Amino acid sequence: MSSANPPHAPTEATLQSLRDELKGNIFRNVDGLFAKHFEGRSWSVVVQNKLQETESARAIGKLSAGVSDIHRFDALVEWLAEFQNLFFTVHQANFRFHSQPLNDTGSSPQATIYLETSDVESIAGSTRVFGEFHHESTAAMADDDDLLRFFERAHQVFKAQSARCFVHGFLFRGTTLELWVFDRSGAYSSERLDLAEKPDLLVRILAGYTLMSDEEVGFNTFVKALAPASDRYVTLDRRDKLYLRPEVIASADYIVGPGTTCYVASTSTTGKPDTVIKFSWREDEELTEVTLLKRAHERNAWGVIRLVGYEDLMSISDLRRGLHFPGRFVNRTFSCVAIAPLGRPIRQFASIPELLEVLHDLVKALQSLYMNARILHRDVAIKNLIIVPQHGEGSPKGVLLDFNFALDLDNIRPIEPMVGSDGFMAIGILSGQRHTYRHDLESLFYVFLWIAIANDRVHDEVHGILEGMTRTSRLRKWCTMDFGAVGRDKAADMSPEGFEGILNEFSSAFTPLRGLAKELHELIFPVRDGKIFTGTDTDQVAIQRLYDGMAGAFKRNVLAF
Repeated sequence: MSSANPPHAPTEATLQSLRDELKGNIFRNVDGLFAKHFEGRSWSVVVQNKLQETESARAIGKLSAGVSDIHRFDALVEWLAEFQNLFFTVHQANFRFHSQPLNDTGSSPQATIYLETSDVESIAGSTRVFGEFHHESTAAMADDDDLLRFFERAHQVFKAQSARCFVHGFLFRGTTLELWVFDRSGAYSSERLDLAEKPDLLVRILAGYTLMSDEEVGFNTFVKALAPASDRYVTLDRRDKLYLRPEVIASADYIVGPGTTCYVASTSTTGKPDTVIKFSWREDEELTEVTLLKRAHERNAWGVIRLVGYEDLMSISDLRRGLHFPGRFVNRTFSCVAIAPLGRPIRQFASIPELLEVLHDLVKALQSLYMNARILHRDVAIKNLIIVPQHGEGSPKGVLLDFNFALDLDNIRPIEPMVGSDGFMAIGILSGQRHTYRHDLESLFYVFLWIAIANDRVHDEVHGILEGMTRTSRLRKWCTMDFGAVGRDKAADMSPEGFEGILNEFSSAFTPLRGLAKELHELIFPVRDGKIFTGTDTDQVAIQRLYDGMAGAFKRNVLAF
């Protein structure tokens, strides 16, 4: 049992991001949640027997009665220690409760409680279940900052355990207890449970959390290990094991969404990694990434990641089966995909000439994807572009990955959703236009601008990149949830006058490439009738001119740099 100083409070920007992300994805008073997770389990009889044993029953009665007497933070710590002594067996030897005060520990204590694995240092990374204790009984509304701060703790668990399937949480206020579950489609809670009516309920529920298996608390159990401390692996399509390295090379910094998480892997524990293992949750209405990758290669697309194997594992509907929701939720399917080759993120370019070579190849890759395979990528961003070793004459150095949002032009729906990544979406997309080949090229241009201005070798997502940039950077206005405003700001920045301001932000290493930026800008945003053109030319000559113009500009600057 341990305690710690109060955690840093989330910023207002973080809370607002959670509001936006969870809007329409929170369900309260979901019928069946308690029964699904706490009744009829293999360990349910263990808890029941403990409650009925004469000696244990007295201790449990004392614990249950003592809940109302927790008026200080240290009293909560002592109460949890007593619970731990009573319920933790040899099987939970490496478990512990970790609590943190949320206020000044006065007469009305508030605290976060984590049930965690004690052999992992990071609180969020070792968390099995988390909860909050509030001595005073006040109901929290879905948009209350207090409740959003509770949700932020779930966000931190997902951030540290990005491939996790779901997370249990509990909110204890006065004499009421609310159980929560967070998954990649949102958050939902039980009805409020009355501890005054059932005094032993808190003990029963905490005991259940401690006895839950890894699968029952939401861990990704598709990743196996021969022994607790041995190498982890996955097996796809009944093929050889693919051994995962411990480092995560891509992870998701949110709750709701695909939750894309990537590891490097090889066919032996000592072999050089040559494969990427990707876990993600796709929406059911979308064509699978696997289908699109297969089509891309069947149609001879060049510069596209190669599919090694895949397996669909579960769905949100599976996780929520037996529960009764008051409204519709987004169903997603959890899959494991193995892709090759393994490369470096584009932000880790070794030199500017190498970066320009990679960007040249990426223009060619987008051209091949569109003209040969009739597929649009629709999510061209720093995180989805890699540098790979060349294996021969004509092999690409820059490769496109992550086809979760790609569009097969032979299978277009009447209405396609707006997709893309913050900071990289084309002006036309932000104003509601259908996605075209030109928008992928415009997004690639923004990749070049972000790299030239920030020269960030660490972060893939723009919000991480912005932390190291000036507060006056024009790029900050490209990264809000107000898509209309972002589109207007980008259009202003891409005007001939506004673009001078963008060029003035170039980092010193990229100052010599301002001429290249101007050339690319004139290709993508020609001035017509006194305004920059943000539409799409559809005749073949214009299409070829844009691809060749961008590729040629990058290639000439490689030779001249």
